[in-house]
Amino acid sequence: MRCIETREESQQEHYGSIDLSNRPVYDVLSKYHVAPPKSPEERLTLKLVRRGTRADKSCSCSNGKVPCPRCSGRGDLPCEELMICPACRGVDSCLRCDGTGNKIRQLPEDRSPVDERGLCRRCGERDAACATCHGRRRVTCSQCGGRGQRSCPDCNHTGTQDHTECRGAGRIVTWTEGTISRAPKKDTVREPETGVPNRVRKAARESGHWHPMHLNDDHPVPADVTSEFRRAVQPYLTPAKGEIARQATFKHLKLARAVAPQHPHRVYYVVPTTSSPRVVVLSSPQRLRRIAAVVLGALVVLITLVRLLS
Repeated sequence: MRCIETREESQQEHYGSIDLSNRPVYDVLSKYHVAPPKSPEERLTLKLVRRGTRADKSCSCSNGKVPCPRCSGRGDLPCEELMICPACRGVDSCLRCDGTGNKIRQLPEDRSPVDERGLCRRCGERDAACATCHGRRRVTCSQCGGRGQRSCPDCNHTGTQDHTECRGAGRIVTWTEGTISRAPKKDTVREPETGVPNRVRKAARESGHWHPMHLNDDHPVPADVTSEFRRAVQPYLTPAKGEIARQATFKHLKLARAVAPQHPHRVYYVVPTTSSPRVVVLSSPQRLRRIAAVVLGALVVLITLVRLLS
């Protein structure tokens, strides 16, 4: 487990007032001292302000507001007092006078009885006019209520909008910010890929009596360990970029490999356990080579017979 520290500087700006008095001040970020972590797993994010970089200035708008460009600061927009009737669309306002007030035609005899018609307020004909506009083709505007002007939707009738440069705050605070971050980084220790047969590895994992070893950045590998163990763990003890603390935990197990003259074709591996040693018996390399030679010879004979028979 490594504790990795990074230090970065960036330009910050805040719209409106902000209190930076509770943040530490630094001159050179790389030289700012922070106490070492109590544990490599400790996390830290520290925000600092570089000395002399804080600037507080008022925006040109002075109060964060500017005139609305759509209504030119009036808050209202011109609007038509009357609008085309949405029911008859102005073309079927009155079956008798067509919205002119003069009875220019006869009422159609085949009018549908379901047509909703009312008294025409232009020509006075009953059951002939649009029930919505009563023959006038137009109705009062729903947006302005017939006033001839409506509220500006962009500024909501206020005539002003937030200034985009200061986001409506009226002032901008800028400074140089230093950030010190610490985060744990975990590396998984892998077993050596060579040197021990797989059956012996399995037996060691299942019942081996392993010995833990805890090393931090101040404690080197003990002198009494084997050179093989030292070579295996040394890459993990090399400091990484930004590393300020480390805690490494290893487990190791010493195995014994033995051969007996009376059993030249066997190799014995002894795995220490918490109770009694466990012995794993494997074929010797010489025996494996002989078996391979026999199998290869049998295969050559088989191929030769197949060719002769064919």
